[in-house]
Amino acid sequence: MEEITQVEQIETTEQVEQEVSETVSKADYDALKIELEELRGKLPQEQSETQKELQKLRKESFASSVKWELKDNGFGQFVPLFINKVQNEDELSNVIDTLKEIYKQDKMNNSYVPSGASSTTQYEEAQAKKDVGSMISAKFSKLFGK
Repeated sequence: MEEITQVEQIETTEQVEQEVSETVSKADYDALKIELEELRGKLPQEQSETQKELQKLRKESFASSVKWELKDNGFGQFVPLFINKVQNEDELSNVIDTLKEIYKQDKMNNSYVPSGASSTTQYEEAQAKKDVGSMISAKFSKLFGK
């Protein structure tokens, strides 16, 4: 029995020694507490419900303005692509300018180009020179096959 109580006393004294060595002085504690408060002040504050609602409404309003701006410029079919990608008015204007440039280039590439329009006939050459005799001979050559 005595041995058990001595072992318990030794364990208790060891715990007390560990606790004593782990304690911090009052000055260190106060300095750490002040530093903790400063760091808490730097953390972002949680938004209230009204602020969250206001932010949601702003986002919806901007999405609506993106939608209408694209539709007004004739790019309504691209609304799903850009509705959540554009973050501000400058990006929106850049997107619209880029789409306009692409549309212009595409329109020029797909425009009508007549085939064979570059060749001129003997009649057209005479007409450009205002040579009536050559014009008449070009017409008669087609009729008589000369």
